[in-house]
Amino acid sequence: MSNEYETERELSRAAIADVFESFAEELRSEGELTLAVGGEHVRIDPTDPCEFEVEVEEESSRLGGSERSVEFELEWARQDDERDLVK
Repeated sequence: MSNEYETERELSRAAIADVFESFAEELRSEGELTLAVGGEHVRIDPTDPCEFEVEVEEESSRLGGSERSVEFELEWARQDDERDLVK
């Protein structure tokens, strides 16, 4: 079974940096992190270390335009004592 929670919104570069800084601060601390995603509060507790992936992509359309994206992904095996994702 797969559960996925996703949110998308337009933010300024400064606001996006604030989100990353807040996440980084929580990631440096021990224990569980809580993320607000699509109206839900999602709990995660990444292992140390965990797998980290960065993907940069450029997609071209048939109309000649293109779109670029950057995705960051953390991946780890769920631990037996890890709680469900949603509070």
